[in-house]
Amino acid sequence: MANRKKIAQELKRPDQFLDFWTRATHRLAQFLGPRRKPAIAVVVALGVVLVGASVFNVWDQSRRVAVSQSLARAQQIANAELLSDTTKPEDAASNTDVPRFKTSAERGAAVLKELEGFLAGSGSRGLKNEARLMKGATLLSLGRPDEAIAAYQGALDDKLDVRLRFLAHEGIGYAYEAKGDVDKALAAFARIADDASAFQGFYRDRSLYHRARLTAVKGDKAGAVTLYRQILDKAPEPSMKSEVTDRLAVLEAK
Repeated sequence: MANRKKIAQELKRPDQFLDFWTRATHRLAQFLGPRRKPAIAVVVALGVVLVGASVFNVWDQSRRVAVSQSLARAQQIANAELLSDTTKPEDAASNTDVPRFKTSAERGAAVLKELEGFLAGSGSRGLKNEARLMKGATLLSLGRPDEAIAAYQGALDDKLDVRLRFLAHEGIGYAYEAKGDVDKALAAFARIADDASAFQGFYRDRSLYHRARLTAVKGDKAGAVTLYRQILDKAPEPSMKSEVTDRLAVLEAK
C-alpha cells in the first residue's frame, strides 16, 4: 500500500534526471556491444602510424588529452559527494584537487563554471557538444529549465552525434515538463522515438514511458494504460518493467 501511494505521488512529477555519463555509457554499451568486430589489423596499422607520427601530431595529441581532461574535471566535480554538517576536516580532505561543497547548488555552480571555461576554449565539436549536454543537465538540476533548453538545443543545432540525440531530446522534455508545458514536453519525448528508428528501436521504450507518464498527468487514464501496456508487450529491460508495472497498477486501481 505504501509503495502504491508513493507511485501515485510520482505520477504527477517527472522521475529524477539521471546522470548523463552513467546513462549514456550504459545505453551505448548495450547498443554497440554486440556490433563490435575484431580489429587486430587496424590496431597494428594504428601502431605503425603512431610510431611514424610527426612532432606536430604528438603535440596535437597532448593538446587533445588536456582538453578531454578539462571536461573530465567538470564531471568529477559533478560526481563529488556533498559535505555534511558532521563531516570532519580530515574526512573532507581529498587526494585530488577536486573541490567538495555543502550544497548541490554550490556544486552545480562550480560545474557550470568549469563547463563555461571549456566551451570558451578550444576543443572538438564532439567534446563541446558533450559539454553542452552536461551543461543542460546541470542547469536542469538547478531549476533553470529555459537555460537548459538552450544548452540542449545548442548541441542539436551543432550536429550532435546521432547516437546522443536522445539525451538532448529527453533533457528538453524534462525542462518543458518542469516549466509546466506538458504538450511541448510530450513533443520532445516523442522525438526520442524518431531518433530510435535509426537504431532498431534503441531507447524507444523510454520514449513511450515518458509519453505514458504525461498522458496520465493530462488526465487520460485510458491512453496512459495503453502506452504502458505497449511497453510491457515489447519486453523492456527489467528495471523499466518493474517501474511500468507499478505505475500501471496504480492507474488501473483508480
